[in-house]
Amino acid sequence: MEGAIESFNIMKDIPMARFQVVINPEDLEFFNFPYYLKVDVSEHKTDLGAVVRCDDIEDAAAKLKKLHKNFPTNKIIVQEGFEGIEMIVGVKSDEVFGKLLVIGFGGIFAEIKKDVSFRTMPVTKTDIKEMILDLEGKDVFKARGKNYDLEKFISLIEKVVLVVEKKNIRELDLNPVIVGEKKSLIVDARVQLK
Repeated sequence: MEGAIESFNIMKDIPMARFQVVINPEDLEFFNFPYYLKVDVSEHKTDLGAVVRCDDIEDAAAKLKKLHKNFPTNKIIVQEGFEGIEMIVGVKSDEVFGKLLVIGFGGIFAEIKKDVSFRTMPVTKTDIKEMILDLEGKDVFKARGKNYDLEKFISLIEKVVLVVEKKNIRELDLNPVIVGEKKSLIVDARVQLK
């Protein structure tokens, strides 16, 4: 799998949370809080302690220093925070079925509930919509008076499918993709090229 920065560059034509590489504490002043610092690794960042939330500039500077100490050879990025529902969008290669599109709930749901839907590719917009509606937790998109924009999420997934086909991507893990009330954004990406 490619690291975060290379994966983001491969997916650059798809809506994603703003980010930039951080060299020193002065670079931390260009984003509104809260935001996240992430180490450019190909493994799951949470498992390594390679992603941290920052709530103010002092907090961010201290966490940047610690990340530099723990990951001295890796680049670090700062990325805007974005509220919404955490989802997973992925592509898996299967010896029997070929490429499979995966859509499911991210965050703790990914580990505990495993609420996901699969389809063989290629897929249509109708397939993508059916995949979302197949999820057990689909009612969360309209819970508590919220009205998350599923059309934006579906559009993002359509763009992902096009990039996978165009760039000959073998496997893809977008986790999370945040579905908000007005837009959906990729927050983390891991890409494996053929």
